[in-house]
Amino acid sequence: MQEYFLTWFMVFIRAGAMLSIFPIFSAAAMPMRIRIALAGFLAMLSMPGVSLPEGFIDGDSISFVGLIAKEVAFGLLLGFVCRLILFTVGLAGHYIGGQLGLQLSSLIAPGESTPSQTPAVMLQMITVMLMFSLDIHFELLMGFQQSYNVLAIGGGHLSDALFTEITGLCARTFVVALRIAAPLIAVGIVVNLLMMVLGRTIPEVNVFILSFSIRILVGVFLFGFTLSLAAREITNYLRHLPDDFVVVTRLLAGG
Repeated sequence: MQEYFLTWFMVFIRAGAMLSIFPIFSAAAMPMRIRIALAGFLAMLSMPGVSLPEGFIDGDSISFVGLIAKEVAFGLLLGFVCRLILFTVGLAGHYIGGQLGLQLSSLIAPGESTPSQTPAVMLQMITVMLMFSLDIHFELLMGFQQSYNVLAIGGGHLSDALFTEITGLCARTFVVALRIAAPLIAVGIVVNLLMMVLGRTIPEVNVFILSFSIRILVGVFLFGFTLSLAAREITNYLRHLPDDFVVVTRLLAGG
C-alpha cells in the first residue's frame, strides 16, 4: 500500500507541475481544487506500468526531496513546451496592438487597463477553441501518460541536445508570431509612409492624430479579414505540438 501511494504521489507531482502551466487548465478562472483533482486523476490514469526507483522506499529524506524537485522540474518543462503556443499568440497580439496604436493609451493613463491586449486575448481564445476541436489537449495528455515508458520516475537528465531543442522551439515562437502579425505590420509601415508624405505635402494637417485614426480603422478591418490566416498558422503549430512533446520527453530521457 505504501509503494502504491508513493508511486501515485510521484506521478501526481509531475502531472501537477505540468498542468500548472498547461494551456486551458492553468487559466485563472479554473479553481485550484479542480486543477488538483485533474492532476490526481491524470496520475491515476498514468500509474499502470510505472514503478519507483530501486531502493526509493528505504532511502533518506534528502534523496526523496531531490527526486520531488526533479519531477517538478521535468513537469514544468513539459508544461512549458505545451504553453509556448500561448506565448506565440500573445506575442503576435502584442505586435498587432502596437501597429493598431492601441498601446498609446497606456501613455495617457498608465495605471488603467488598456485595450492593447484585446488582439492577444482574441488570438488566445481562437487557440483554445482550435486545441479542443483538434483534440490536441487529449493527445498531449496521452503523451504524458506514455512518457513514463521512456522517462521513468527518477530518470532523465539535461543535455545539450535538449537545450538546442528548447532553443529552437522558442525561436519558432517568434517566427510564427511574426507570420500572424505580418499583414498588420505591413499596413502599419505603409500608413506611416503615407502620413510622412502627407505631412511634407500639407504641413497644416495634424498628421499624428490623422494617422492614429487611420491605423485603427484600417487595422481593425484587416485584423478581421486575416483571422483565417492566423487560425491557419495556429493550426499548423498545434499539429506539431504533440511531436514536440514527444521529442522533448525522449531528450529528457537521454534518447
